[in-house]
Amino acid sequence: MDDDFPQFDSFQDYRGKKIRFRYDLIDAGNIYSLHALEVTKSEYPRMFCAYDYVSPWNALYKMRTRIPQELNTRYFTEETGRAFGDMNFDHFRGSITTDSETLEACLVVDGKR
Repeated sequence: MDDDFPQFDSFQDYRGKKIRFRYDLIDAGNIYSLHALEVTKSEYPRMFCAYDYVSPWNALYKMRTRIPQELNTRYFTEETGRAFGDMNFDHFRGSITTDSETLEACLVVDGKR
């Protein structure tokens, strides 16, 4: 990896909270794959990926554009006593991971299982 290529970045979410991400760059010869993993003690960290055929810097640009958009998009309203409220859109994005308690697949949306 280029010595100037950043290893970490921080972005502000919709609450004004700074979220830090660690970058892992993979040079597969014909494509650059950049992964950003949230630095957190939560068992469900957020992860984003960006790809580019020309340059790792192009992948970084794509990542720096995507992460703030996702951190500031709330797919569900927040309601006291409920994990998820009403949907804000007719779609949502999340990630599939493993629930550490049940060892079954689960979906994480808005940073919540």
